[in-house]
Amino acid sequence: MEQRDFAVADLRLDGNNPRHAVPTPTTREAIAALLGKDPEKLLRLAQDIAQKGVNPTEFPIVVYEDNHPVVIEGNRRIAALKALADPPLVEEPRIRQMFAIAARRHSYPHSVRCVVAESREEARHWITLRHTGENEGVGIQPWTTEQKTRFAEKKTPTEKALRFMQQVSAWYSADEKLLQDIEIVRSTRLTTLARLLSDPKVRNSLGFDFRDDGILAEYEPEAMHNSVQRLFSDLATHLSVSRVKSKDQRSEYLGTIKDDLPQNSQRLTQPRFVPKQKTASPPVAAQAKSQTVPPARPTSSGPNRPQQDKRVFQNVVMRNISPRTAKVLNEAKKLVIAESPNVAAIMIRAVIDIAVTEAAERQGWRRRQDKLRDRIGVALRHIDPESTDRKLDEARRMSQNDGALSVKNLHSFMHQWDVHPMIVDITTLSVVYTPMLLKLDEYLGENPR
Repeated sequence: MEQRDFAVADLRLDGNNPRHAVPTPTTREAIAALLGKDPEKLLRLAQDIAQKGVNPTEFPIVVYEDNHPVVIEGNRRIAALKALADPPLVEEPRIRQMFAIAARRHSYPHSVRCVVAESREEARHWITLRHTGENEGVGIQPWTTEQKTRFAEKKTPTEKALRFMQQVSAWYSADEKLLQDIEIVRSTRLTTLARLLSDPKVRNSLGFDFRDDGILAEYEPEAMHNSVQRLFSDLATHLSVSRVKSKDQRSEYLGTIKDDLPQNSQRLTQPRFVPKQKTASPPVAAQAKSQTVPPARPTSSGPNRPQQDKRVFQNVVMRNISPRTAKVLNEAKKLVIAESPNVAAIMIRAVIDIAVTEAAERQGWRRRQDKLRDRIGVALRHIDPESTDRKLDEARRMSQNDGALSVKNLHSFMHQWDVHPMIVDITTLSVVYTPMLLKLDEYLGENPR
């Protein structure tokens, strides 16, 4: 058998895969069958491949049938790659959305090295050993629990950051704003959080430290609530990795949040050990609702609690704009992002465009106003001429660059029929541009024309 590189698009999934009870003649049917029993598993495989690449120690096996390369071993890996390259192949909207997010966040492989067999029979022995257990020592012999534990003893910064988010979600399960920020950090700023928490000074200032089997807390959760809220709010909006790379930068950041840090007078006489949470696979928000640790300082209570930050520009109040612009904003704020993602995405673009256009016309900012990117840039330069307001950093970056959530994407929400707005992206855009709209309204109030 020889090795050969194939474009993922050229590979066909096995229509007679032993995993399936009935044949799956098309790619869409094969992916649906693989997703059928446990879609999260294939999704997690795709996310891992998107971040780390295809396992270089195990090659898929291919045979030529009707002059086409057919995958007879490794169908899950190839199906995951096909779904990353073409998310509409996935029928279920939520899972399709998560594949699309993974594809946008990472540079996943578009080709893969495979082993080419002359026939299915030639490959049968190796596939049998791969899938049928130890076979008296000839096949794969799994590690014992003790062996797995020894291998996993070294904890990575990312693992610790995930563990911290899980514990925070348990402590403050009633704080919906915090849980929303944690979800944004999980998907967009996990490595930045990991870098922060790798600094002993940061952990000491926040009032905790890691142990192999849990967390050592220097304060009661109530005393740590403000600092945790501030940390995740900053990470979800403007605090990027470039601002916390060095020790000096991290120390400087601690200085900016010193008023929110727990006070020494509240420090416990003896640190309190909090055992490691047992379940780590559900999403953070789901974990928070399932924990039994009492929540600290709920933000509100009762069945009619408002869904803050689940709506477009939920916390934006503009008192110095025209009645028509205010009406557009108020109508946009009625939209629940998860229920109407397409309309929410369009309205985010509309509110931003109308607000900065009105400000430019009222203030006489006539130059460089042809494009929305320019109108946002002019507004930002007037409301924050020295670029010192850190809350506006992400709006500056997203509006003036060509990244994943640039102005180009705002246009695509409005004008491209084949673009599917992601809930996490819409939420991020709403959070990022909220400080700009508030600052713009403040500027218009101070500078009436």
